[in-house]
Amino acid sequence: MALVKFENFSFTTSDKEILSDINFEVDEGEFVLICGPSGSGKTTLLSHLKKELRPNGKINGKVLFDSINIKDLDDTKSATDIGFLFQNPDNQLVTDTVIQEIAFPLENIGMETEEIRNRIAEMTAFFGLDKLLYKNVNELSGGEKQLVNLCSLLVLKPKLLLLDEPTSQLDPIASYEFLTILRRLNEEFSITIMINEHNVNNILPFADKVIFLNNGSVEYFNTKKNIIQEVANDEVFKFYLPDVSKINLLLREKYPKLKDEKIAISIREGRKLLNKIADDLEVFPKDTNKTLSEDYLYYNNEELVKTSGLYFAYNKENIILKDIEFTIKQGEFIGIVGGNGSGKTTLIQLLAGLLKPVKGKIMRKDIKIAYLYQNPMIHFSKETVEKELLLDNETELNNETRKLLKFFNIEHLIYQNPYDCSGGEQQKIAIIKAFMKKPDILILDEPSKGLDPLSKHDLAKKLQTLQSNDLTIVMTSHDLSFVANYFHRCIMLFDGGIQVDNDPKDIFAENNFYTTFVNRLVKDYIPNGVVLDDVKEKWNL
Repeated sequence: MALVKFENFSFTTSDKEILSDINFEVDEGEFVLICGPSGSGKTTLLSHLKKELRPNGKINGKVLFDSINIKDLDDTKSATDIGFLFQNPDNQLVTDTVIQEIAFPLENIGMETEEIRNRIAEMTAFFGLDKLLYKNVNELSGGEKQLVNLCSLLVLKPKLLLLDEPTSQLDPIASYEFLTILRRLNEEFSITIMINEHNVNNILPFADKVIFLNNGSVEYFNTKKNIIQEVANDEVFKFYLPDVSKINLLLREKYPKLKDEKIAISIREGRKLLNKIADDLEVFPKDTNKTLSEDYLYYNNEELVKTSGLYFAYNKENIILKDIEFTIKQGEFIGIVGGNGSGKTTLIQLLAGLLKPVKGKIMRKDIKIAYLYQNPMIHFSKETVEKELLLDNETELNNETRKLLKFFNIEHLIYQNPYDCSGGEQQKIAIIKAFMKKPDILILDEPSKGLDPLSKHDLAKKLQTLQSNDLTIVMTSHDLSFVANYFHRCIMLFDGGIQVDNDPKDIFAENNFYTTFVNRLVKDYIPNGVVLDDVKEKWNL
């Protein structure tokens, strides 16, 4: 019997049909991945499985949980049996310390104190949080916050976990660790998991089934192996395949002996298939590393920003950045990477003048800087998208703004409240607001967060066009593939300082863990292969 069932389900707000003709079932213990373009209805779909989070609008059809219509589900059963984890870890934290946070849901259902302590002891020991019990939640890393949020759901012993892009704000290592925990919960405890996620490289190997949503409808629904073959020739959804699968599909076209093999999803599967055609594959020697200066000869030499001996700390015991020295030149496209808590956001806020260093200097030319916060909602104060994008003294949107709306494919949102938009749509609106300031330097904190792969590609191409016209762009990112594909310079932070400042491809080619999935797969054959285009070029695919 299905644990979750959508029957002829549709959902309409006052001005738009968000979901239409949704029909699928999820059996108990299954791990289901939900993919699709930003604004396709993924978050709305999950929200309808948690009656406390259901948005206002007209509903047709049924959503059943354990054979009970969600709207008729007992409040206690809904609270305990169905857990919902939000995209932003901070949105779910409501108390001061870790132990208070985990105890909070148990106290809400009136559990006895001794039982509460028993459950917390078991849960924190299992997840290794016992040493953080009395730590303030604001002092935790992004991965730790999300783990605490997950524990606060698991102490209720849910049957179903709903997760809305839970790794979008985590660095690659923390993201993989978090997904590994989800896999354990699914395999060892048979907790049913439904998760929205744009970056499928890590998570697709864990999934049993995959749902592809597009324009509010289920475009594809199948097992992970079958769905890859289904979407391989789909111009939209092929962007959502793991890099390993993309390479495998290209190799199948060239090497007939792979035709009857199952399409690879994981690195392990991909390497096994490469070994089957190893005699046919050309192996390339490792290229000598280029210096950054050689790559930057074509840039304007004008220095816009220069830092010297830069230090920053929120208190004496917690030094965030130390002895930071680098220069930003006109027309550069710079990515800043590093683990959660490494100081990426602090550094770009110093560059933008939002924070002041405790020691050292930041020298800026007479330039205009636009800054985009990681949480796009900080930029919104009006009741419609149109009003957010009106310049001073304007009564209607100008042609340039309309072109940007068209480019990001969000013209249909102009009369909608930005707070009612999806996370990816909010990110696009905030980016347009930043573009409209016509800055000399555009500083963006995780702008690709919440964007689907196709939107990321479109965003990168737009940024590259602006950068080629001498706009300087500095942005943080956890998406190593995004950085490797589109950036010209990468600054990696570690232990409060700049560990590496180089071409991103050179950086990731040297790493074994902090690198792209493409590089992990082909490192033995193409040591400098970091992105898909590198593999296509070398192997003529």
